[in-house]
Amino acid sequence: MPFQLPLTGIDHLLKNEALLDSLSRKRVGLLTNQSALTQNYQPSAYALSAKIGRALTCILTPEHGWSGQIAEGVKVGDGFDSSLKVPLFSLYGGNKAFKEMRIDTLLIDLQDTGLRCYTYTASCAQVMEAIEKIDIIVCDRPNPLGSQRRGPNLDLTYRSFLAYLDVPFQHGQTTGELLSTFNTTKGKHSLTIMPCQHDHRPYQYPWIPPSPNLPSWDSVLLYPALVLLEGTNISEGRGTSLPFTCLGAPGLNHYELVDVVNAVPGIRARPLTFTPQSGKHAGVECHGVHLLIVDYQQLDAFSLGLKFLTFLRKNYSEFEWLEAEEKGYFIDFLVGTDKVRKAIDEETLPESSLAVL
Repeated sequence: MPFQLPLTGIDHLLKNEALLDSLSRKRVGLLTNQSALTQNYQPSAYALSAKIGRALTCILTPEHGWSGQIAEGVKVGDGFDSSLKVPLFSLYGGNKAFKEMRIDTLLIDLQDTGLRCYTYTASCAQVMEAIEKIDIIVCDRPNPLGSQRRGPNLDLTYRSFLAYLDVPFQHGQTTGELLSTFNTTKGKHSLTIMPCQHDHRPYQYPWIPPSPNLPSWDSVLLYPALVLLEGTNISEGRGTSLPFTCLGAPGLNHYELVDVVNAVPGIRARPLTFTPQSGKHAGVECHGVHLLIVDYQQLDAFSLGLKFLTFLRKNYSEFEWLEAEEKGYFIDFLVGTDKVRKAIDEETLPESSLAVL
């Protein structure tokens, strides 16, 4: 039996003839990228265009652009899709022309990763703040990390684009749930959520990468651990064929790190020597580990990330916390608080990740 993608909000919308008829007589904008697919593996934008035609007047795109494959942090300009014959308004480096777009309804269809620091939901929230009161329809998608909540709540001192919504670091919610709460707080738009399947089924269907460095189920399930390394000088595997499934640094004792990992339920590690082609330590040989998920139901990736930080801070003499563009440390803006960094520096971090809430 072939793998089938889960039934998501866009699939429900495309079956709702009354709603499609209503949309076809309006001016519709769609916030998405090409990684958002229907259950039949068709990009949502193209499937929607086939149903409502010229009513689809524009596409808005988040970080990583319309393709979903532009590197992290790269500013993307506005553009035009010649197949859909609509303008592309970039929310990550565009000229802010989207604020003047003339639409009646905004549809949102984006795959989130389950972490507050992933910028897609922050982009949605900022658009909701920026535009006039309109109808918004969120085509929901499953949270690939499930409903578990882990990590600290947001300290508003560290609110930024990476920590925009006041939810735990691993929030356990779908995009629709997050934006519903956000809209209730702001009280600005008429918001409708098109539901999705909520059963948590990693590896039971193909993972469609929403961005270039999350190419596999292993990478997204380990993301809560390895994204924490972005606040340090330790490679999280960018610039290799194993992004967010390996880590390392020049001169690191990776055999000791293997022993640390292999004591954690649900995960195993093998020693790995690698040379990143871009990102941290580009062109420099690194010693580290490749992580192998053996039981995702036992894996607590955020706690694993804390173990990494604790081990590296104590045992790797070249370890550094990277500075942020803002005053302070990037890790504090990444996790939305300075408590994690301070607890690791002071060797007072609790054993349980839930204790740092």
